[in-house]
Amino acid sequence: MVNISAELRIIKKFIITLFLIYLLCLLNFVVVKFFGSFQAVQKRMDDVLLQRELYGIWNISLEPFQSITASVSSYIHDPSFGVVTLFLIGNILIFVPLVFLLPLLLKKPSYIKIMLISLSIIVSIETLQLVTCLGIADVDDVLLNMLGSTIGYLTYYLTKKQAYK
Repeated sequence: MVNISAELRIIKKFIITLFLIYLLCLLNFVVVKFFGSFQAVQKRMDDVLLQRELYGIWNISLEPFQSITASVSSYIHDPSFGVVTLFLIGNILIFVPLVFLLPLLLKKPSYIKIMLISLSIIVSIETLQLVTCLGIADVDDVLLNMLGSTIGYLTYYLTKKQAYK
């Protein structure tokens, strides 16, 4: 006879491992963007620092909907699946797994708790981009990421509801 609590521990460890792998991939994809070249990562940092030094331009955007509006406008002028479309869709989809996995890790998950954890991870990533000069801290990223988090939670909720029918 198989011990159910042992099976649950194995499943929990698997979910934790999957979550940690997801977080590492997320950090690489969103912040570090290391795809085989340390020089490319260093060049991005140097470019941001040079913009700060020469022009006083910091890698932060606090005006809501500025990037989103520019992306939508660009798409209207050229409706191809390019970088702009990838920006919008990618910023939403990349956080769906986060909020699908989080409830599986918490003893008493609630929508508010999951969204607060998600928001704290998103803001931490944006802050990390600002501090490390590896990207632009953008309020629109936070908005799009939270939309993805909401979609992820809705997916989790509907899947859970369907499983208990």
